Amino acid sequence: MVNFFKNFPEVLAVMSERKDGPMKLLKDSEVNLKNRKKFFAGINPERKKIISAEIVHGNKTEIVDSESPELIFGADGLISKDKKIFLSVTIADCIPVYFYDPEKQIFGIAHCGWRGIVAGIAGSAVGKMKEAGGKPENLLVALGPGIGKCHFEIKEDVLEKFSGYENFIERRDGKIIADLKGIIKLQLQNLGVPEENIENDPTCTFESDRFFSFRRDRPKEVEAMVAAIGMK
Repeated sequence: MVNFFKNFPEVLAVMSERKDGPMKLLKDSEVNLKNRKKFFAGINPERKKIISAEIVHGNKTEIVDSESPELIFGADGLISKDKKIFLSVTIADCIPVYFYDPEKQIFGIAHCGWRGIVAGIAGSAVGKMKEAGGKPENLLVALGPGIGKCHFEIKEDVLEKFSGYENFIERRDGKIIADLKGIIKLQLQNLGVPEENIENDPTCTFESDRFFSFRRDRPKEVEAMVAAIGMK
């Protein structure tokens, strides 16, 4: 299990690993549901409610609380200040981004795939943190393991989607490579999050056998990790 915000013991921000089993929410997968139940039992002994984003590779973030449904349709990001819940997203090369305002104890999480990144999921999440009472300059942000610029290849037909981020595009060995984390960091800083407040786990999921990787493994059914955050 990967941990973030280690200097802030009041918040728990974690991500599962491959050894924990696939965690994607599938109605017909008893294995996935069993894995999720076991994982959350380990981090959530108080059995707080788990609220999950559907994951549609978009830029929608929702503010939720313990009265919200367990699955938020159409969302890739979740924000809350309700200590009775945990927030979760699933990832399998996309980047989990964790948010925490220690002053207001507002927390959040976002699933950041390339489509969501260029569509502004980071801005959506920061906007909802502000709406909940947080301030960009106070935010702590953690970027979890995801596919790195060493392996994230895009094709010519989507290159125009990265307009404005040319500094994060590299042509190498006949391939077009994009630095997704570099783009997220730039977006966050442009939104007022101090650079020193952004931590990054540099692990590339494509390279590391600790994690599932959709691009590396090409499974018939997506195998994913779960990323979660909540207050202890």
